[in-house]
Amino acid sequence: MNFKDTKDKYSFDDLVEIVSLLRAPGGCPWDREQTHQSIKKNLIEEGYELIEAIDGGNPEKIADESGDLLLQVVFHAIIGKDSGEYEINDVTDAICRKLIHRHPHVFGEVEVADSGEVLKNWDAIKRADREQSSIAEELRGVSKYLPALMRAEKIQKKAEKAGYKFENEINLSVISDDVAEADSAPEKDCGQLLFAAVNFCRRAGVDPELALASYTESFTDEFEKFENGEN
Repeated sequence: MNFKDTKDKYSFDDLVEIVSLLRAPGGCPWDREQTHQSIKKNLIEEGYELIEAIDGGNPEKIADESGDLLLQVVFHAIIGKDSGEYEINDVTDAICRKLIHRHPHVFGEVEVADSGEVLKNWDAIKRADREQSSIAEELRGVSKYLPALMRAEKIQKKAEKAGYKFENEINLSVISDDVAEADSAPEKDCGQLLFAAVNFCRRAGVDPELALASYTESFTDEFEKFENGEN
């Protein structure tokens, strides 16, 4: 197709072809130089920009940012194809098979009473797929590349489902005293404080990552007033 001529509506196949052309001989020098490693951070950035668009509630912005994130998936697939690793159909095949496999109540004979049972079955199937024989192995399987607050929340949820009991209160005075001691381990103490704060947020039904992001934004607004002499 001649992409110099615009269409009323481009398709997913058009996106794959465009990225392929950008990576092909005679295409874009920058695109041709990229590797999985060189563009991996773009996935994180585009993901957060999509979250911001969702919070903004603008459908057009959500669609636009979704496209930016989709581009990253397609870009990696084209890089994979160029190096003989995999291609875009392998990506769609893998996720389709996973969805069918992990929804036996829809595509199989399993019966469930509610969404809680759906999630329980999903976790059990996921553990089996990953050959995880214990909950501890499942906790270790939570990606270490997640933001720390998000990873702590996911691990706490899984541990609590398995029967682990967390303390309800955050003893700030004890932790502060520990940090003040000469032989203290401030990194451990601060980690304990943050882990406890995540648990507090989780019990209150608050996403700690989003709560911190929201408060940081509020502080930025407050600082702007300070800088302008409004306080």
